[in-house]
Amino acid sequence: MKLKLVVVTLVSLLLAACSGTRISSEIYLVDIDEIPDVEGITAKVMIGLSISSQDECTEDRQQYEDYFRKSSGFKNMEFVRCYKDGYSDLAQFELKVPMRMADPNASSMTGTFEIVRQDDAETGYRNLYLRSKPSALCNLDKIIREETYRSLDLSQTSPTVIITNDLREPQSLVLNHVFVNGSPIIESTSFVLERRDSIEVRLSNVTSAWLFNKACNISSRTALVGVWAADS
Repeated sequence: MKLKLVVVTLVSLLLAACSGTRISSEIYLVDIDEIPDVEGITAKVMIGLSISSQDECTEDRQQYEDYFRKSSGFKNMEFVRCYKDGYSDLAQFELKVPMRMADPNASSMTGTFEIVRQDDAETGYRNLYLRSKPSALCNLDKIIREETYRSLDLSQTSPTVIITNDLREPQSLVLNHVFVNGSPIIESTSFVLERRDSIEVRLSNVTSAWLFNKACNISSRTALVGVWAADS
């Protein structure tokens, strides 16, 4: 049975506004495979933002939505629910992150965050990148500071991504500098996913700090997060 080698650490993508923020997403390998042929593929990211209490959910949620409407890159954030996670009260929002074929070195982007696939013509490998728009983060930071005197700090984020193999054959995920099921991976390591299997991947602090650091004069930042080897 053929195996494909996949290096995926997606973002997954991908946002944290305050302490206590929860970020999670599920990425399906078939979506990565279909990027060249299907338009409008997105990764759905669930973002839990801190609120005062469940009783204050409506008011706090509306405040967040006001910030998003005023921003240049978060207008499409959609409210999902309020919930409690341990000792934290959170308002959950959904952000759809584009997944597309593109030159990772190009400055233009289709969203504040995006997942980019670039194929190597010589090897047939599929390079996967995570991109951010620091200027959009800077814009949202200015809005929040004007209203609350608090600063937006995304550089300490550690998003959790569930990677699911929904292809017909087993897949090998080669991961590096991430946490897999809670354990640190400091060298390139292969994880075989049988059909319908999943693993939990958490982005490293170093990659998060690079991608999510706000900067008003920078249009994009890119980090290589994976290589999907061609079929043998």
